[in-house]
Amino acid sequence: MADPFENPADGFGLQQAVLEEVASGERGPAALIWSSSPYVGATRLETRLAGFAEAARSVEDLGFPVLVRNSGGGAVAANPGSLSFSLTMPVEDLRHGLYERYAGGVELVASALRRVGVEAEGGEVEGEFCPGAYSVRSGGWRGVKHAGLAQRVTRRAARLEALVLVEHTGPVRGALARFYGGLGLLFRPSCVADLPAGLPDVVAALAYEVRGRYGGRVGGIGAGTLDKARGLRERWRFIPEGGSSL
Repeated sequence: MADPFENPADGFGLQQAVLEEVASGERGPAALIWSSSPYVGATRLETRLAGFAEAARSVEDLGFPVLVRNSGGGAVAANPGSLSFSLTMPVEDLRHGLYERYAGGVELVASALRRVGVEAEGGEVEGEFCPGAYSVRSGGWRGVKHAGLAQRVTRRAARLEALVLVEHTGPVRGALARFYGGLGLLFRPSCVADLPAGLPDVVAALAYEVRGRYGGRVGGIGAGTLDKARGLRERWRFIPEGGSSL
């Protein structure tokens, strides 16, 4: 597994660059797995909530800069003990396939976690971060949320993405509690916990499930794509009212 991105915006940019390459036909379907330094990933809708700028500053104080992602759901938080996973594929009609991709993604991630000893299943969790129907959990409604899924769909390509919380989740839990509290939104800290496995084991399990479902081979990302990703860094910054960046 490669070293985490030192700038978490590069991971966001990588997903966007690959989405554009798949949409243009420059690249075929692709799966990405990466980790990065800490961040909170908020949605554009959340930036319009009262208290957002103050909440963003409060997690910046914890070492979690806020990035604004272009997929749906709610705020997430990650650190080098978390894995971002995405599947990007061409589409012919953006009106079809949304729910099928979600269902397939939930089962893929849950199957991977079962391989590392977690009784994982799809389902919502009480007081979860990024609340929604497409979560991967263990322990039922009052249990632990291990991953949340979101999608970004354009005219020619779709990206299904998941954030999997693997280890060292204490700081992530603290950042989420502060951020959601600052927005006046419900969050139950006990829904975040470590998996009984490390990053390499979870990476291997996700790769196994991808190959079993879609085939393909393990490969790297070219320098040109990485340059595109770095060139998009400014796109994800949150700039509070008044014009100064966090």
